[in-house]
Amino acid sequence: GVRVSIDLNYRPALWTGRDPRPVMRPLVAACDVVIGNPGAVEAMLGVERGRGEGIEVLRAIAERLGSELGSRTVALTRREIISASEHGWSAMLHDRATGESHVSRRYQVRLADRVGGGDSFAAALIHATLDGRDAKAALEFAVAASALKLTIPGDFNRVTQDEVDRLLHSNA
Repeated sequence: GVRVSIDLNYRPALWTGRDPRPVMRPLVAACDVVIGNPGAVEAMLGVERGRGEGIEVLRAIAERLGSELGSRTVALTRREIISASEHGWSAMLHDRATGESHVSRRYQVRLADRVGGGDSFAAALIHATLDGRDAKAALEFAVAASALKLTIPGDFNRVTQDEVDRLLHSNA
């Protein structure tokens, strides 16, 4: 069948005076793939980050989305703010059916513009999956594509698939 994905992109101004949970939780429950970050998951679905840092927090969030909303696949980005112009960027993908969690390579990125990083991650993850890459390879492609996007001004990722693949196979 058709796999349905949702990209949780929380914008407080769009929800002024309203709680997104009654709208978003049923939508997410109808989706196969949930893409987002811990802040968006907490704000839009009420799934708290919990204590701690790092990949274990992402894994716990993904497992809760699976148990509470039936999410089959959850991909969450992780941004580590080093300075105003430098961020760490990575992600985790959890497959509920297999119980496997894949953790991406971490990129240290000198930012040109942080807008569009999450959108680029979601689009690249979908593209790589449709291109036939397995879960780990699709995750790595998505993180590399979005890391490159963070180095480009504006909200549109102008890099090619070949450029993303070159980054994947480099030591950068």
